[in-house]
Amino acid sequence: MPSKIPLRHGLVCVECGASVPELVRDYGKGNLRLAICGICNSVADKYVEYETILLFLEVLLLKPQVYRHVLCNLPAPVSTRTTLKLFVILVMLDMNVKAYLVDRDAGVTFQSESMYRSPDALQTATSGVRIGQFSLHLVCLALVENVVYFVSVFGAIWLDPFHREWRVKLSNGLENGTEVRYASAMCISSFGKLFALLTVIWEFHWSFIHVIGALVVVSNVLALQLLLGEGDPARAKSLHVVAVVVFGLIARGVAQLVLYAMGNSVLFHVFV
Repeated sequence: MPSKIPLRHGLVCVECGASVPELVRDYGKGNLRLAICGICNSVADKYVEYETILLFLEVLLLKPQVYRHVLCNLPAPVSTRTTLKLFVILVMLDMNVKAYLVDRDAGVTFQSESMYRSPDALQTATSGVRIGQFSLHLVCLALVENVVYFVSVFGAIWLDPFHREWRVKLSNGLENGTEVRYASAMCISSFGKLFALLTVIWEFHWSFIHVIGALVVVSNVLALQLLLGEGDPARAKSLHVVAVVVFGLIARGVAQLVLYAMGNSVLFHVFV
């Protein structure tokens, strides 16, 4: 009889989403085999054997199976500290996009007295102090916009306007806290923003940023749909989850407009 590796709660088959008792079976003497799902008869989680870089590539390819692995089957839940690091990276990626748009003078609207267009700013643009000032301003904008987006989506899920029992689904069986589980899912599914780094290497039309934004939005919908148990995303996207993400985008856009109306020197024509 094979001996079982200690069971964990919350494990799922990455192919069908059914609950499974284990991902790997130990037949003794170092003989390990990937467990088979009793519902779909597929390997419960093939990603157990994948290296981190391969997992990352699969995430960028928007495969529901790898999202199930990352959200449910990792050996240890994503910690609060790791989630904060991921969020900081996302903020810096957004800052890079904003700096690119400002530098290209495309996809942006400047106030008449904008710090980026005043004669003094242009004359001292190469100074370390001025560059630091510009960078800090863009980082603060990116931070505020991402916080508004994340909080708005989480708030909509928690209020559950469609009566889908999202609060229960999000809370049940969470070892690392509801907020951390949600935040890690949003951060991981937003890493399509890494494609924005291509602007450092090649010159693109600024509208390429919209393509990256669309990729991030689809990834967010996919991750939330799996996290909330809203059907199989490989077949169809849940309109309820789509509505929640759109609400977050609207809240983020409103935040940009409010900051601009309050005197922020630049308005960006991108949501994500």
